[in-house]
This record gives sequence, C-alpha cells and structure tokens, in this order.
Amino acid sequence: MLAEQIFALGLGLTPPWKVMSQRLDTDHTPTKLHLEIGADRGALYPCPECGAACKAHDFKEFTWRHLNFFQHHCYLTARLPRINCPEHGIRRVAAPWAREGSRFTLLFEQVVMSLVREMPVNAVARHVEVTDTRLWRIVHHYVAKAITALNLKSLKAIGLDETASKRGHNYITVFIDLDRADKPVIFATSGKGKECLTQFCAFIEAHKGRPENIVEVVCDMSPAFLSAVEQKFKSASVTVDWFHVVQLFTKAVDDVRKLEARQSKLPDHTRWARYWNPCAEHWPALKGICRESFIVGIPCTPMRGSKGSMACSRQRGPEPGDTGTWRILSPWST
Repeated sequence: MLAEQIFALGLGLTPPWKVMSQRLDTDHTPTKLHLEIGADRGALYPCPECGAACKAHDFKEFTWRHLNFFQHHCYLTARLPRINCPEHGIRRVAAPWAREGSRFTLLFEQVVMSLVREMPVNAVARHVEVTDTRLWRIVHHYVAKAITALNLKSLKAIGLDETASKRGHNYITVFIDLDRADKPVIFATSGKGKECLTQFCAFIEAHKGRPENIVEVVCDMSPAFLSAVEQKFKSASVTVDWFHVVQLFTKAVDDVRKLEARQSKLPDHTRWARYWNPCAEHWPALKGICRESFIVGIPCTPMRGSKGSMACSRQRGPEPGDTGTWRILSPWST
C-alpha cells in the first residue's frame, strides 16, 4: 500500500478526494509534514446547497493545520473548487475535513476543545504551538454554537455564585442548572449583584425559559443576590448552601471565644475544638469548655447537631445528607 493511500485512510478521505502527494520539510523547527489533497482531473463535486454532482468552475488553494504526525506538525493543502450548479449558481465546495472559515481541521479543533476543558488556553497554545488568539476563536465558535442550541424550557432550579477571575475586584457570576448531572453551567457573566440576575433573566427568556418557572434558587446570603431573587424570581424559594451557614456559625463562635479568652483562662486547643470534626487531642478541650460552663461551649453543641437536624429540606437536588442547605424563610419563601 502506497504512503498516500495510508494517509488517505488515516484522514478518512472519500471520493473524489485523495492524497496526491506528501512532503516532509526538515528545514524548519519543528519539522512539517505537508499533505496535498486533490481529485482527479474532471472529477465531479457535490453542490453545497443541494448535493448535485457538478463540474469545477475554478480553484483556490487553502491550508489547514492538522494533528501532529508523530513529532512533526502536519498541514493539509487542497485546491477547493467552485462549482457551477444549474440551480444555485456558483458555490464554493466545503472541505469535509474542516468547518467553513477555519484553518484547522475538525480533528485538531476537537483535541483543542478537549484540552481547554482541563487547562488554561495559554497552556494549550504552548502545547500545540499555536497562538492563544487563534485558539480563542475556536473556543468562541463552539461555545456560541452550544449556547444557541441551549433550551431552558424545563429550567426550575438554579444555583449561582460569584468568583474572582483574577487579582483584584474582578468577578464572574456563574449560574448552574441543579437538575443537570452533566455540564450544569448554563450562564456566566462578568460582575456580581443585581445586574447579573437581570442579564440571566434575559438569557432565560431568549432560550425558551421563563423566570416564573424557577422554584428554587441556591446562593449565598449576599443582600444584592437576595434582593434580586425576590424581584426576578417571585415563585422561587431561596436556599443557602451549607458552606456559608457554617462560615457564619464559625465566625460567631470564634468571636465569643476571643471575648471570653480575655476574661477567663480557656483550656488548651479551644480554638480547634470548636470545629466540626476535631481530632482526638482536641476532644478534652471540647469536654472541658462544656463541663466548666464556658460561654463558648454553648454554641458548640448546636453547631454539631445542626448539620444533621437543622439542614433544610430542599425541594430539588441532592439530599440533605449529601449537601446540607438551609432555606431562608422570607415573604417570598414558604
């Protein structure tokens, strides 16, 4: 079997396309493998509109970056014809190995999209030796395509939280669908607060969803979030995730400990004994502050029991045993 036939099989080419020639350029670093793709003279090409077999009108040469061949960068070069269709006129034939307008093959873009899910785009750019600007074009194309196809008609429970995108006060607010087991993120926007929820409502309506269908919102206790939820999702109950409840309890107990430590001598390791799962060496401190009736010992017992006994009963999503959550009782939450 000729080398051109092996490459054609590897690329999955179908008639009229075939590998006409191959050339390894060792004058550059890294070395480059060039594969020329073409068709026999007089071949017929399918019309991109109706699929009718038509003769070539003229040709234009294009080059695409493909997956590496061993350690060599691989490039495909082909003269794509324009055909003269009796029904649709002159049309450029699409390359079956690449999407229109891209200078990368579909397989190359597939690998890039798999990598950017696991590492920063800059790291991927260094790995595949392509500028990050070109890779961002690939990411933007497929993300936009996925968003366009997103249907939020059945959206009923959401979770949201802000996170810092870089140093300083640069925030991104992320929204997830709590009913999705796979790929739950449905929206992300820069900033935080009420404006983010306003944008999210517009996004829901643009994708066949309705804000009044939302029955549960999971978020932190940010006044801006809570106020916006009350205005935008009038049918929703608000659930606070367990992390923020524990954070409030822990800070309150630590404030009590600091105040009491100024007035009385507390047992050693009291600071660590108040946490959820103290190690064995800290248990004597916990027993000591409870036995001696220190004030800091009063909230410790409810804190330990609250995770199991006071976890809120969420309408949707994980069971309380998996993720403890508390429902905020408010005029819009019953």
